[in-house]
Amino acid sequence: MSESAPATAQQDGYRVVDTSETAGGLSTIGKDRFVPVNRVPDGRGLARLWEADGVLFGPAPDSSVESPLFPTAAGVRFWTVTVPPEAPGTPLPAEFHSTETLDVGIVLSGRIVLEMEDGTSTELSAGQAFAQQGTPHNWRNPHTEDAVIAVVMMGWDR
Repeated sequence: MSESAPATAQQDGYRVVDTSETAGGLSTIGKDRFVPVNRVPDGRGLARLWEADGVLFGPAPDSSVESPLFPTAAGVRFWTVTVPPEAPGTPLPAEFHSTETLDVGIVLSGRIVLEMEDGTSTELSAGQAFAQQGTPHNWRNPHTEDAVIAVVMMGWDR
């Protein structure tokens, strides 16, 4: 069995354990690592927990290769996104965003509002899940505490 040093669990990141196979074909713990939450320009936190391209229909990914931010067709990204509270009087986003992905996720903590182009919206709280199918949308947090979502994004060639 391969020995690896356990990653330290901290509030500003996540421990991620990757499995693999030995040269003899036995399952093993391949990596045990700490993934930090990085702040992106809009103030949100992003932890890129696991990602690979071509993994849905191909061989195991080469984790030593840097992946682009969003997955290609048959690629996968597993992230957490932390959305901080909006400042009072924050204007609504001018544009909706979309990606060529099928995203499934769950709210880990807090509450977050999913807004759609036609004006519909819904609030999700901890333990509630969503499936975002490549449609333009916005995520907002009009509350007083951070909202944290875990999301798996699968590349989609529509």
